[in-house]
Formats: sequence, structure tokens, C-alpha cells
Amino acid sequence: AWKTPDQYEPRYNASPGASLAVIRRAESGESTSDRVVETMRFGLVPSFTDPRAKVDFYRMFNARSETIAEKGVFSRLLQRRRGVVLINGFYEWAAERAGSSQVKQPYYLHLEGKGGGSEGDVLRCAALYDRWQGGTGGELVTVTIITVEASEPLRWLHDRMPAVLRTDADVTAWLEGSDDRPSSALRPYGEADMKWYPVTTRINRGDFEDPSCCERTRRAAEKDAGSVAK
Repeated sequence: AWKTPDQYEPRYNASPGASLAVIRRAESGESTSDRVVETMRFGLVPSFTDPRAKVDFYRMFNARSETIAEKGVFSRLLQRRRGVVLINGFYEWAAERAGSSQVKQPYYLHLEGKGGGSEGDVLRCAALYDRWQGGTGGELVTVTIITVEASEPLRWLHDRMPAVLRTDADVTAWLEGSDDRPSSALRPYGEADMKWYPVTTRINRGDFEDPSCCERTRRAAEKDAGSVAK
């Protein structure tokens, strides 16, 4: 069951603060199945945050798997507030030379679909969530995506990546975990179906929202080289 579908707003360029669909275990008092989908805001706001504080979604939108059991802000959530964020793909950036200047070239990473398309399986990413009673809108439910070391094929692009849960068994192992230790399911995803391609540099603006965000394009460096060749 999806608890708050009306709060979900699909995005092509989802930065911290955007709404995400998150699977979680049913909480005490909920008369529903053992799992629930809930819309949550991207970027953790801990429950102990001052109710008068200004919300900062950028402060904790990621959590390193190696240290979540050591940092109290995350370890307290391992026993009861684990989640799985559902996304079609994610972006990473590479610093590349385009003529005389350096460009932050974005790449879209996704699971390959049938026939080599970009519409593959949904990525299921391990996460932690919390509930904050503050601000003017009542309860705010937020989530942080857990990261691991990048798999070997992706290290040229970035040293970290989301903790992608490969199988249904991995999803269950993560969600059903009840101790304060991270799961063995948190490991780099380096399977052959993880693909990537360059996309428009317009997504470097957090307010740019358009289907072209995740469409394949030529790298800015290639475009520059082409104009010089002419």
C-alpha cells in the first residue's frame, strides 16, 4: 500500500528536498501489510532537530555505509527505520576539459532494459528515514540514501555510489534487519547491466526540470572538439 501518493511529485532532476517513493516496514499501529510505500523528502532531518530550525535537506542526503553504525544520528535508525528508495537512475559528474575551460559533465546511470534501452529495472537503494515534528506543515518524513564504495567499472567517474540492493532477498535482509549493524547487502553494484551515458549540462542547475535531463547527448568536450575541427 502507498500511504501518501498525493505527496509524490516525479522528477527528472531530483535534488535534496525532492519527494521520493520509499518502501519501509509497517510501523506499530498500522493496519496494513508488512510493507508500506511512503513519500519522503530527500535529505534527512533528524527527529531531535529543534522544531524552530530552518530545514536543510542538503546536510544529510547521503550516509556512508562504513560509518552508519558509529554515528548516533544514523545508528539509532538501524533498528527501526530502514527504507528502500525506488529510483530509475542517478547522476554523477566528471570534470572534463572542453576547450580552454573545465566542465562538470553529468552522466546518467541506470539498469539496462531489454534490447539495450535505458528503461530497465527500478534501482532499489538502501536508506534510513526519520520523522520530525517541526516547521509549519506538521510532520516531515525525510530519508537519506546509503552509499558504498563505487564498483570497479564506475571508479573513473566517482568513488561512491548508492547501495543498490540486487535481489528481493537483499531487500528483505535490509528491511528486516533489527540490530545496529549494517547489512552485508550493502556492497558495490558492479553487474554488467549497470550502464551510463552523458546527459545535458543543464541539469547542473538544480531548478532545471525537463525530460531531456536523462536523454543521451554528446559530451560538452566532444561538442567543443567538433566546433574546433570545423
